[in-house]
Amino acid sequence: MRIVDHEARRREITEVAMDLIARVGLEATTLNRIAQEMGASIRVITHYFADKDSLLLEVYRVLASQGQEPIVQVLSRDPADLAGALTALCGGDEATLKRWRVYVAFWDKAVRSPMFASEQRMWIERTLTTIGEVIVARNGDKANVRQLAMEMISLVYGISIQRTLDPESWTPGQIASLIARKVREMDLSS
Repeated sequence: MRIVDHEARRREITEVAMDLIARVGLEATTLNRIAQEMGASIRVITHYFADKDSLLLEVYRVLASQGQEPIVQVLSRDPADLAGALTALCGGDEATLKRWRVYVAFWDKAVRSPMFASEQRMWIERTLTTIGEVIVARNGDKANVRQLAMEMISLVYGISIQRTLDPESWTPGQIASLIARKVREMDLSS
């Protein structure tokens, strides 16, 4: 009898689904297509996930968690490195650009599904809280921390969406330069 590492299998299914979403979009990512990519039967997928939505919810959670990792790394070196944290969120490298492709695919799902909208709001709130904490570490506790965090996240979203649609539109250097300039402007205005 073969011993199966169930957690590793769930991760594999989730990663394959994430890769497919990044390449072909959310709607074209079916349970059958995931199984084909894995060289497995659909029963392997349905053993771990009751339906496509439960798999997609897990994909989103893994995606959001992975998106937090680069920020954590930056802030572990310097808790006040706002420019570094924001730059880490942007689609400046291939892995982050792939994550942004999947994020964008999920936005339409969140518009139509209260469950996905709630999950997305929770992760956005977590990111806003983190960025707010970095702003406080940089500039002290200001009354407008949440507004500043929202403005900085909006900058990240705008750059990342543009780069997702046109990868040549922003180089990593341009992203870092613009974010550094906006952080300096925020520092001066606070």
